[in-house]
Amino acid sequence: MKNFFIFLSGMITMLCIIFLIGIFSQVSSYPGLTIFEEKGACITSNSLKIFQTLEPDMALAEFGVFPNEVMVLLVNDEGKTYYDNQKISISKGQCARQIGSYKYTTKGGTAKTVPVVNIE
Repeated sequence: MKNFFIFLSGMITMLCIIFLIGIFSQVSSYPGLTIFEEKGACITSNSLKIFQTLEPDMALAEFGVFPNEVMVLLVNDEGKTYYDNQKISISKGQCARQIGSYKYTTKGGTAKTVPVVNIE
């Protein structure tokens, strides 16, 4: 019986470690992506325009009017996918809430840091 409990505790420990590795590998799969422990402020806007899709559920988007355009990394955890030049409307009662930051280098070699947002 003692061996059974040792085996069971080893299995539970292994499953916890696999779970934690899975969580951290999602965040670290994109170098420069940092997710905050607590959510940040809402970025007020009526719509976003996808500039470049990085993954089906992750895209660089911009909002605002020139010269006050703001670039953000839009992430989605609801299964929706994005495509280049897509326009996303933000309904009344929703907001683009900052959940992290993303550092990247443009094709021109300029380092950029943009907020990571999720529409809530």
